[in-house]
Formats: sequence, structure tokens, C-alpha cells
Amino acid sequence: MAFITVAAEVNLFINDWGSGKPIVFVHGFPFSHRIFEPSMLALASQGYRAIGLDLRGFGQSTKTWDGCDYDTWASDIYAVIKALDLQDATLVGFSMGGAIAAHYAATLNDPRVTRLVLLGAAAPIAAPTPEDKATISGFIRGILADAAGFAATFIQQAFYQPLSPEQLQFLTSLGTQASLRTLVRSQEELRDRDLVAELTQIQLPTLICHGVHDKVVPLAAGEAQNQLIPDSALLRFEASGHGIFYEEKNRLSQELLNFVG
Repeated sequence: MAFITVAAEVNLFINDWGSGKPIVFVHGFPFSHRIFEPSMLALASQGYRAIGLDLRGFGQSTKTWDGCDYDTWASDIYAVIKALDLQDATLVGFSMGGAIAAHYAATLNDPRVTRLVLLGAAAPIAAPTPEDKATISGFIRGILADAAGFAATFIQQAFYQPLSPEQLQFLTSLGTQASLRTLVRSQEELRDRDLVAELTQIQLPTLICHGVHDKVVPLAAGEAQNQLIPDSALLRFEASGHGIFYEEKNRLSQELLNFVG
């Protein structure tokens, strides 16, 4: 565990396990890298280097006022990959982290990253409609009114399989580590950014993993990503909602092993 400085007075918390081909995990809203620990442990145990990072504003990373946007988050990830001198890396993004990872792959042209994995990715498949924007604006009001309560409700709705009280408490605790500013800006980015055209620009081999019962980012999003990203394959997870990283963690770890090779 360490911190990596990615900008002036901005440090990202990193968990770096194992050695071998590197796999970099990018979490989604409102979590931290710890949602990936089961897969990170499985991959590191199989001879891979599993690297989880907390995006700025989340987890144990620096909480900033500025820079809570896709461009800066992608730039921060680039700085981490460069600082660790990673080669032939696989970038894995979940939910909002999937949108950030897709943005990274489409815009940064980083030769260090050679594969992309999208897990229930909130990567845009169409320009946000007025109805979408109204829904997300409602989320923002909920966050401002009661961030912890919003996180708990959001997490419960995200899973297809029931969570134990202990699991819900753990995941909610991760969400409450994020700053209020970051939580709000995350939703504003989702509401206001139109990045649809970027998906067609992704040239990396891409694995799309999506829960059939996902109510947060419906399966139709994964199917559209599969159509838009030229070199992509879609795997449907029949026993998962949005929480694919927990609900089918063993299968997910195996599919990552198969894809990275």
C-alpha cells in the first residue's frame, strides 16, 4: 500500500499486489478500490500484478475541489501507470470507473495499456435525455440531503442477490469515504457529458462483462457498447445485477484470467 503523487498536492492511494502482467482496477461511484479485493487476491495468487487505486476524491486519496471529472481522473490514472512503469497493462473499470476507463482508452492513446475490461460500465450509449438528466438531478438532491442514506439505498438497489447486513455496512462505509463535492461532481459528469462518439474510437481488445439483472446500468448498455467498440466481446452474467464484482466474483476472476492470458 502506498500513495502516488499525480499532481501538485494530489496523492492517490494504491494497493499493489503480486507480480507479473499488470491489471489496473478503477472503481465506480461511490466506492474505493476495495470492492475489487476478491478479484485482486485471486489474480495476484495466479501470478499477476493486481493494482487497485482510489480515484481522487474517493477512498483514501486526496479530496480536491477541482479535478472531479473524466478528463482529470483519466489523467491521474495515466500518471499512476507511468509512475509504476507498467507495460502491457489491462485497464479494468466498473460502472463510472468503466466510463473513465473507456474515456482513457479512446483519448489518451497510451501504449502501456493494451487491453480494456468494462464491468457494468456507465459508458454512454446515447446522449442523455431530458428524463435522464432529471433523474440524475434527483440523485444529486438526494446526495446533498443525506449522502450516507443515499449511498445505502443506492447499494441495496444495485444488487440482484441480497446483501447481508455486514456486506451492506462495509460497502456503505466505502461510499462515505468520498467527499460530498466528489459525489455531486460524479453525478454532474454523468448527467452533462456526451461521450458517445468516443466508444467507436477505442482500438483496444475489450471485454464487456454485464449483469443480466442490472437496474443501475441496464444490460442494453453493455450490448450497445459491444456494437460500438470495434474489437469487443460481451459476457452476460446471469446471476448478477450491478454488483458483478461481488455477486459473481469467482466467475469474474476467471474471465479476467482468460482474457489477460
